[in-house]
Formats: sequence, structure tokens, C-alpha cells
Amino acid sequence: MPKVSEKLRSRIWSLQTQIGKGILDGTHNPEKYADILQAFLEKKETVCQGLTTMEQAVNILGSNKVISETTALEVWGLEKNVNVPIRYSEATLRQCAQENEQDKADWRLIYCHGFSLREQFEKHGYKEEKQPCFRLDLWWLRLKEEDDKWVNYKPLNGYYLLNLYGLYGYRSKTKLIEIALSEISKSSKEYEPCNEAIFSEAILTIYMVNNGERIAEDWYHCGGTKNSFDRWVIVGAFKNYGILINHYKLFYYYPNVKIVLVKKFEI
Repeated sequence: MPKVSEKLRSRIWSLQTQIGKGILDGTHNPEKYADILQAFLEKKETVCQGLTTMEQAVNILGSNKVISETTALEVWGLEKNVNVPIRYSEATLRQCAQENEQDKADWRLIYCHGFSLREQFEKHGYKEEKQPCFRLDLWWLRLKEEDDKWVNYKPLNGYYLLNLYGLYGYRSKTKLIEIALSEISKSSKEYEPCNEAIFSEAILTIYMVNNGERIAEDWYHCGGTKNSFDRWVIVGAFKNYGILINHYKLFYYYPNVKIVLVKKFEI
């Protein structure tokens, strides 16, 4: 039997995780994953060669723009290390680094455990004396079970390339956020709006790693999630009183809402 590299094992593990997650949340499509697995088997050598190492990521983006799995585990008080691969190419990281240097973006590679918003709250609470925390405005934790799927949603763990510069914001009395979300979802092959749970976990991790750096102090991120009241969920205003989770029907009078983009996985 041929020897299987650790990178290949990690890729197989990642596919297994996606399939298992799909089975649990009811989104599993056997035909879809059959195609994915077949493509993977046909291209496994290319896939393995395309994986980027942590050393390369730090050299390209800079140490202040990268948070490794090991570091994220430490600040969240966890021990298990699963050695998830970086699922972006070196070329993509170089492109992001160039945009950072030109002050067109704030791309960061952050490891996220895939905690739901509820799990994040359970770990950090609302007490201001224990930073970082959430704001004591907990309507979203009191929702009925059938209304709080987005609160309990657990994203796939892994390394995410996030543009924390935030786009499309600060436009008063318009619906440009709604229009932008629709256009991104329909047309972009490289990006997608960041899930709110990923965004929240990322800015909590950044705060803990970077000596209190606060992302989104005076603005909110909208990732396109709507709650059972047909309102857009927004996350941000990360001040001393904590991250605020709110929801709005329209953004006509709420101009400080942006969209944080995340690069789609390439591998």
C-alpha cells in the first residue's frame, strides 16, 4: 500500500468532516460529495503540492496578519490540535499581501474552531471586567428553538482568509448592503460574505492574541443571515461593553454596516 502523507491525510479528514457535518444538519448530498471525492482522487497530487505551510503564510502576510491553530488553541484554553491544512494557495496569499500593502484591504489568515455564537457566548459571557465579552443584550439567546438555528450554527473549523477592512459600508439611506450581498452571492467565484459566527470568533481571537486589538469598534458586519423575523443579523460595535449582536429590517438609517469578505477555500 502506498504511503499517505500527512497533508493528504488532513485533506481526507477535511472532506470527511464536511460530509459528516452535512449529514448532521440535513444538507448532505451524496451525489455532490461523490463528485468532490472523485475530483479529489484524480487530482490528489496537485492538491498536496498546492497546500501552503504556516511558515510560508507568515513570510507572505506577516506575523501580525496570521493566527495559527496552535495560538488560537492557547488563547481559547483548548488543548486538542487537529493540524488542519491551510486551504489557500501561495499565489492567493501573495495577492492578499499586495492588497494589504496598497492599503486596499486588511486580509488576515485566522484559524477558527467553528464555535457557534452561542458557544462563544458561553465561553466569554457578558461581564465587562472579563474582556473580551458580549454586550448584555441577549435577545438572541432567548429565541425559541425553531427560531435560533443561526445562533447554534457551527461553521467548519479551519483557516479563513478574511478581509477585515470591511466593504460597502457608510452609505446612508440606501439599500446597497442588501444589493451587494445579493451580487456577491450570485457572481463571485473567489469570495463570499463571512458567516457571522466566523467573524465573531475571529475578532475575539484577534483581541486575545494582539493585546486588545478591537476590530469593528464603530461598525457592524452583515453576512447575509436573516433571522425568523425576516431581519438581517449584524455583529460588531466591539467596544468595552462587548460585541453587540443586533438585527434590522432595512439599513436606510443604519449606515455603519459593512460586509466582511472571506476567500472561498481553494483546496
